[in-house]
Amino acid sequence: MTGFGVYIHWPFCRSKCPYCDFVSVPSKRFDENAWRAAYGENLKTYAARTADKTVSSIFFGGGTPSLMSADAVRFIIETIRGLWPVTDDVEISLEGNPCSLDADKMRDLRQAGVNRLSVGVQALNDADLKFLGRLHTVEQALDVLKNAKRIFPRVSADFIYGRPNQTLRDWEAELNRILELNLRHLSLYQLTIEEGTFFYKKGVQPPEEELAADLFELTDRMTYQAGVERYEVSNHAVRGEECRHNLLYWQGGEWLGVGPAAHGRFTQNGRFYAAAQSPDIALWMKNRTAEENVLTPKEKAEELIFMALRTRDGIDRTAFADIIGRPPEDFMHAGTLLDYQTDGFLVSDKKGIRATAKGLLILNALCGTLLA
Repeated sequence: MTGFGVYIHWPFCRSKCPYCDFVSVPSKRFDENAWRAAYGENLKTYAARTADKTVSSIFFGGGTPSLMSADAVRFIIETIRGLWPVTDDVEISLEGNPCSLDADKMRDLRQAGVNRLSVGVQALNDADLKFLGRLHTVEQALDVLKNAKRIFPRVSADFIYGRPNQTLRDWEAELNRILELNLRHLSLYQLTIEEGTFFYKKGVQPPEEELAADLFELTDRMTYQAGVERYEVSNHAVRGEECRHNLLYWQGGEWLGVGPAAHGRFTQNGRFYAAAQSPDIALWMKNRTAEENVLTPKEKAEELIFMALRTRDGIDRTAFADIIGRPPEDFMHAGTLLDYQTDGFLVSDKKGIRATAKGLLILNALCGTLLA
């Protein structure tokens, strides 16, 4: 995997969604100048350690990065350009919510350098948007997507399915409406209930296992037929429109994580570092606290196997050997690998090892027993 990315975590949002377990806080007040300075300082610290890299992607995530001013976004992009070489076709993504993305704001963000917008829609049903804690309506979301397609060269949208009381027929109808939007990238997530979230505390239940499998298979089939293929468990794109930054995560690439709770993976002097910024916002602002560990080849291999199996292309043998120095089978139980191939969960050939659609449904369990 070639390329090097920078992830910027913006921790503020207008309200906390009941399903969200990311480090984010509802706040209308923040000292943007202080945050600009903090990001700039952290970027300079990392640049001193990674001067040999060339940035191929920048990703603003959160929280709600569309709450940032376009000037702050421009400042961060220009700071990165001043610290590292940047590819001519650098991908610069920003996540946003419809309630903070009017046409003027989108034009300003585009002028600031953002060339890929990811819009958190989540549902095309006003009642379910309210249930999910979203502050926009379907009409607002559709208007934002319409304008975004005119302003940005690349647009993606997020949706959550497997919502309580949502039937297979309900999702089929909604997915048909989503596909009619003619977006070239979609992130389609099944609702998960993470510990500590409002939904978890209220006892909201995800769909039963059989329905979850049916929903996944329906999504897989309909997006494939529409030419927006699954290239990762929850991500679908027209060929060539995959999110290059996220592929760094899934294919063993390198990136820096800047901001509270941001994670990174990068090499320095032949060592592969796993870095985790402090999730405590006040502490991070005070001294940019981060925990770093040097991954052993086995730890790096296991992480790469688990992440790569999430993708359509799976584990590429050549790329894996370039990164790890050994074949992937060296880190797997041979008998278990054979059993999973026989049972139709995995495919292994000269190119690599891939999970089937059937295997993706139980990927965590597969990896738990597959890794040696």
